[in-house]
Parts: sequence; structure tokens; C-alpha cells
Amino acid sequence: MTNESLRSGTLFFITLILALSLHEFAHALAALLLGDTTAKDRGRLSLNPMNHLDPLGTMMLLFLAFQNIGIGWAKPVPVDPTRFKNSHRGMGIVSIAGPLSNLLQAIVGFNLYMGVVQFIIPAMQGPSAFLILISDFLKIYVQVNLSLAAFNLLPIYPLDGAKVLSALLPPRLSRNFDLLFLRLGMWPLVGVVLWEWILPFPGPISLIMGPFLEFLLKMTSYSAFWL
Repeated sequence: MTNESLRSGTLFFITLILALSLHEFAHALAALLLGDTTAKDRGRLSLNPMNHLDPLGTMMLLFLAFQNIGIGWAKPVPVDPTRFKNSHRGMGIVSIAGPLSNLLQAIVGFNLYMGVVQFIIPAMQGPSAFLILISDFLKIYVQVNLSLAAFNLLPIYPLDGAKVLSALLPPRLSRNFDLLFLRLGMWPLVGVVLWEWILPFPGPISLIMGPFLEFLLKMTSYSAFWL
């Protein structure tokens, strides 16, 4: 492994840990605001990554980060929808809070990155090693968060997008949708991920996430209105 690949892999791993931890914190915070204290009672209303990381999921992140592949997971936030005034709508709000937190992180990261590139580096009359490290970190941080937002909004169980779509459907269709994924489990998600790895042509993830990522990137770039 070269020094450059070690450096980029380390930055990639750190950004994944931060982005996933804030993603899970957002789920817990949304649930608390809607009246469910389950996540708070179990120590998940926390910005400490150690409270959110799953051992196996973290090992996957660590192993694949140095191949520039962001596959892994954090521990799901426990939620009791019976504590919501409207359990159907409440689960949708809690679910979308995670991807929205990633979009917000991308917007903040992009503005910080542009601030470093447009103002700080010129003011210092050239980039130092530290500023290059910071700008590289922020660039990866934006890319990771946009990818997490887009991926988690795919309407496939157990991703957040499936729960958001379920909340938007009429009650009868929502129940049928949930029952379908309960029967299928995680196999549809495993199938589309393996498709991307094994088959030589784009699968559903690439076809959906490509245009969606471009849209999110444009939204993020528009946030730097002050430049």
C-alpha cells in the first residue's frame, strides 16, 4: 500500500465514521422530538461514534475504505412508533432525518471547503501541507455524505428510503409494502449490491443513484451563495 492510498483510505474511513454517527444521531433526535425516548434511554442520543458503531459493520468499513468502497453499517437506532401521535407519519419523519443529516453535513462541508480554497489558501499565499489535508478531508466528507444520503433514500428494505416511501403511501398500500419487504428481508438489497460488484453493466443502484447524486451535488453547490 502506497503512502497516498494509506492517506486517502484513512481520510475516507474517518469521514464514514463521522457521517454515519451523525446520521444515527439524527434518527435518535427526530424520535425524541416526536415523543419517543427509547433511543435516548439506550444512550443513542449521542455524538460519540462509539455509541453508534457496529463491530462487524465497522470492520467492513475499515477493510473496504482503503479500496475506496464505502460499504458497512452502524447499529440501527431503536424506535418505538407507538409513542408517536401518528406512528405511520412519525416513522417516515424519523427515517428521513438520517439522509437529511447527511445532506446538511455535505452542505456544511462544501461551504467549508470552498472557504478554504477561495479565501484561506490565497490569504496564506499558497497551500501548506495542513491546508491540503483539510481541503482533501472536506472534499471526501462532501462526497461521502452525498453518497450516503442518496443510497439511504433508495426504497429498499432496510434502508431509510423504504420507510419513507411506506409513510407516504396510503395505509393499506403501506401495510402491503411493509409485508412484502418483511417476507423478502434483506435479499433485494444484497442482490442489487452484488449486481454492482459482479455484473459488467450498471444495476439499479447506479442507474438511480447517478442522476440523484448529480441533483444533490447541484443543491449542495447552490448553498455556497456567499462566494
